[in-house]
Amino acid sequence: MRKSEREIADVQEKFAALLRCGYMTLAVEGEGAPYCVPLNFGAELMGDTVVLYFHCAKEGKKLDLLRKNPRVGFSAANMLRVFNKGIAPCGYTTDYESVCGTGRAEILEDERARLHGLQVLMKHYSAEDFPAESFSPKALSLTCVVRISVDSWSGKRLVRP
Repeated sequence: MRKSEREIADVQEKFAALLRCGYMTLAVEGEGAPYCVPLNFGAELMGDTVVLYFHCAKEGKKLDLLRKNPRVGFSAANMLRVFNKGIAPCGYTTDYESVCGTGRAEILEDERARLHGLQVLMKHYSAEDFPAESFSPKALSLTCVVRISVDSWSGKRLVRP
């Protein structure tokens, strides 16, 4: 990281920054070019390891590419404030937090693992707890859940008073 003073080094602090992001962008190896797609996500910290979850339809380009190569990249950002600290337009800047990383995606087949992933995802967006039986069997039959085991990740923040 070029500007080390902006690095979020503490694992708990970096994880908190990730959870403040409303969505992440997933990058997979495409056909001739990277394929990037914004996603809703859930995250959990298991020791110092981050596990991400997302859901999608049971077919489509994203899954086709993941089946060919499960290695992924991701990024999530939270733009906190845009302001002019000098003479416009070159004086405009932002305060932000961001988390980026790489990992390996796995399409979950086990029903318990799929439900857990969906519960983690829902916890990111709602304070409500959703027991397994609250998920519609019909919706579950149409939903694919993917778990990403994160290999490496970094966080960066710039917040001015």
